[in-house]
Amino acid sequence: MNNKKYIDYLNSLHNYNAQNENAYGEKNVDNPYFREVMVRVGLCDYIKDNLTGEAPHITILTGHAGDGKTSIMYQVLTDLKAGFDTKEKLSEVSLPNGAKCLCIKDFSELSEESDNQINRFYVMRKAVEMVENGNYVFMVANTGPLINTFGELFDTDEEKEKARIQLINLMDNNTGKVINICGVQLCVINVAMVDNVYFATEFLEKITQNSLWEGCKGCQKCEYCHIYRNRQLIVENRTKVFEFVHNHFIWLTEYGTRLTIRSMTEQLAYMLTGGMSCEEVRHNEAYKYLFSNLFFGYIGTKQNERAQNIIAVDAANRCLYDHKRLRADEKLIVGKEYKELFGKQIEEIVVDAEQRNAFVSGWTEFLRRTYLFMNIVTDKQIILQDYEDVFSKQYKRYLALRDGTDTPSKADAKLIADALSMIYVGTPSDGTEIPLTLSRESGITQNVQLITGTIPVRKLHVEQIKTKDSVFNKGRDRYELKLRIDKKVLSTVLTLPMLDYFEELKNGVIATNIDPQLSHGVESLKAQISEMLKEDEDENTVEIVVLKNGGNNNIRLELTDDGRIREV
Repeated sequence: MNNKKYIDYLNSLHNYNAQNENAYGEKNVDNPYFREVMVRVGLCDYIKDNLTGEAPHITILTGHAGDGKTSIMYQVLTDLKAGFDTKEKLSEVSLPNGAKCLCIKDFSELSEESDNQINRFYVMRKAVEMVENGNYVFMVANTGPLINTFGELFDTDEEKEKARIQLINLMDNNTGKVINICGVQLCVINVAMVDNVYFATEFLEKITQNSLWEGCKGCQKCEYCHIYRNRQLIVENRTKVFEFVHNHFIWLTEYGTRLTIRSMTEQLAYMLTGGMSCEEVRHNEAYKYLFSNLFFGYIGTKQNERAQNIIAVDAANRCLYDHKRLRADEKLIVGKEYKELFGKQIEEIVVDAEQRNAFVSGWTEFLRRTYLFMNIVTDKQIILQDYEDVFSKQYKRYLALRDGTDTPSKADAKLIADALSMIYVGTPSDGTEIPLTLSRESGITQNVQLITGTIPVRKLHVEQIKTKDSVFNKGRDRYELKLRIDKKVLSTVLTLPMLDYFEELKNGVIATNIDPQLSHGVESLKAQISEMLKEDEDENTVEIVVLKNGGNNNIRLELTDDGRIREV
């Protein structure tokens, strides 16, 4: 007895062996294991309500390849008790309200050829006619073919261009509302703009559920199989494993790397199997194929270059978590207090591996990877320190504000006040007002700077604003952070990278080479602040700040009616 079919399915989800046939939506949906591991997507409920509660229209799912659009269509139609044939490009189903719904599995796969009846233009025209006759359309489409073909429905170049621009705006806004564009009722949902981080832990829960691993218990290789061992360790260390996986994908997203559902699926499947089938499992040193190594593309202490072909594995490895110094290093690396830090099985694996690897390059990093996923520390202060050391000091606070589990405080506003003061005058805020200055962007603070305006610190506040994404994922509210000065809320979003940068500024760290995306956010914030204070400018007065060791002096000069300059 073995679990070969399921392990083969897991290996078909990643491209370590270039055999990921099930990574593609239509193939995966047809697999008998798909229903067992399918993660329920909140967006499905929104689409189902749209197709049954709104007036006739075309619902279009667009986004990147691998965002799970085909799986979403499958889930919606299953909920509506309508069939879903992955082999058919077009199919008509009946909705509970009696109306018909034309389902287009992938509009982008259709031919552009005019002599082919089932081409893009024909299908788009048919979709419009369905709505005109009181029915619905549910379509999956990539953005390029969708925009170009939609424009072709109209006669003049001017009408075509207008229709395309309005469609692009609808995608960018991503409100999920049914909008009339040039007489066509459309609801466009850009899946690439919808939060998908929750998927990782829910999928990991699904693929490690008991019912899918019963076949392993009677296998002759069960005692030494790294695949089964990884599954058992993930279940035993569930809290820490799920917490780290969840935080990791949030970290990537916040720092500009949004992974698709397919990419997350690949990494988590590979993390269990290491790309090996049941036949390939051999006696190996237990530490080598731990899931904590495979997640980052390592075998023991050595990096596996082949594993870096998996996009999400490569992205995790680039985060360099295992290269960051932790305050826990004292117990982990110096004190070797494995019994206090790990469960019994991991302690035994680490102690056994240490005998041959203690002085091998990469051993310290191996210990940190193991600690990230499987430490049993419960002290809240140490856990907070781990968050700060592995991610950043602002990370835990940012999560609380992002998820709405806490509200902004004076400390959040003070962080921004200190950072802005460091940006403009090179010193932390004194708690009264922040002078806005003109200075060279050279990283060197000038002793004398021209003041263009001031912001009273008491008027700085951080606002929590619910995102549009909350509409699509019920029960998973998300918030953006924005700066409010007096009664005006600035449009620039205060991202995690910006808050981390502000924390460094407050502590006197000078970054000479910051990320362009971060730089754009900071400069956008400064531009909006300057624009806001333009109304208070007085053409006849000039104010400068003189930086001194004992404090800053503000000097105000006025141009009098007789042409003289005097200090006010």
